[in-house]
Amino acid sequence: MQFRHGLRVNEIDSGEKSYLSLKTPVVVIGAAPINMGDLTCINEPILIQNKEEATKYFGGVNNIKGFNISETLYTAFQLFGVSPVICINVLDPAKHSEVEIIQDIIAKNATVKIERTGVLPDGIIITRMNSAKEGEKTSPIPQYETSFDDNGYIDIHFESEITDPLSISVKKLNPELVQASDIIGKVDINTLKKEGLEVVDDIFSKYSVIPGMGIAPGYTHDNELRTIMNTKFQDVNGGKWKSIIIADIPETTKYGDAIKWKKENNAIDPEQILCYGKGVLGDQVLHLSTLVACELLRGNAVNDGVPCDSPSNKAAKISKIVYKDAATKKYMDISLDEKQAELLNENGILTAIQTTGGFVFWGNRTSAFQPGGTTEKKDIWIHAKRMIQFICNTIAINNQNEVDKKMPITRVIAIRDNLNQWLSSLKSEEKILGARVEFKKIDNPGENVANGKFVWFIAFGDIPIGENLNFNVMNSSEFAKEIYQL
Repeated sequence: MQFRHGLRVNEIDSGEKSYLSLKTPVVVIGAAPINMGDLTCINEPILIQNKEEATKYFGGVNNIKGFNISETLYTAFQLFGVSPVICINVLDPAKHSEVEIIQDIIAKNATVKIERTGVLPDGIIITRMNSAKEGEKTSPIPQYETSFDDNGYIDIHFESEITDPLSISVKKLNPELVQASDIIGKVDINTLKKEGLEVVDDIFSKYSVIPGMGIAPGYTHDNELRTIMNTKFQDVNGGKWKSIIIADIPETTKYGDAIKWKKENNAIDPEQILCYGKGVLGDQVLHLSTLVACELLRGNAVNDGVPCDSPSNKAAKISKIVYKDAATKKYMDISLDEKQAELLNENGILTAIQTTGGFVFWGNRTSAFQPGGTTEKKDIWIHAKRMIQFICNTIAINNQNEVDKKMPITRVIAIRDNLNQWLSSLKSEEKILGARVEFKKIDNPGENVANGKFVWFIAFGDIPIGENLNFNVMNSSEFAKEIYQL
């Protein structure tokens, strides 16, 4: 033993830890107007926390028609005032673009507006339509700069007046060329480069946040995509993190066919919220999945990051819901009363209805809920599914550093007590009813412990949602007896 003389002070670990909850952003996958922002944002997770970042990467927070990532940023920042949002753009100008030639354009005040979205500034070719007389040279096109308006249309500003009619060739992004297969994505066998849904696995390593929910507005009616997306979000990073998706029934589905569509397409999963109808606000038509995702993000913020609430009966930020008539291609109003919406809810479909307080979301159940379906509580209630995922994710992130440490009984007990302390704090904040953590002998036989396998048992109770409230009112004579002393 080393000889020592004198006083020394050493730091030692107490074994106590404070449990931290990470941000759980909405993850939206699809098409973005990268022509207005950063053209390199292809198959990369981009964390957007404010309007400045949205402008830098995707041109802003206006709802540029046809781009579902713009729709999500508009809904999050303009309607609900929430963040963060993770955007995965799969639209690639090399594959999802086209060239259009526009003739007989006249500049006004040395400016031309091209009323097309997705125009790539570097892909513009301008020529005069009037040829020069024989022996004369055609005047060169004046120098110009470009800018985008709120609709995503590009303005061409010439440095001097130009009076000749112009022919302008533009290369423009076309989000309609993005297919479900682009959203599904793949891992390149040679480069290991990830595309589409595979990029979700890069979110935690890049930003240290856990996907809270996944949406792909305009695409999740595709059976293969929805199924693969479901599996991906409940198995992020090889099963380390768990999350849900929010999907939409096709916009051309009439009310009477919604339940039939769900059953025929097997849209039945506990990690899925299934929505019917599209929301309208002014001239904006929005997917209900986008609106619900932003409400869940708002609810997280109100509850300090804990997803203990339901989206039902919360303001939907819309003025009506609609479906698209397949024959006329026009949007038609859907006026659901509470009884009609209740039938959808009974079959695990969330919608929106008009109440005295305006339009609200209506439905507390996941798509696994339906007559004859599962009755497992954690699988049929939206808040219960999200809470058990939240607890699993929080336990995982806060105990990752315990892996491969020596595990004496003192550490086993410290892990148990730290978990109990954290869960007790959730109880005191009325985010759960109660919980207990145990390290039980039956779960930890000697041969398992000797081989480094340790199991803690955690039980908790979520706070129920008041879905069905009844007030029984009786006209009683007892008050008359009291007043008249009968």
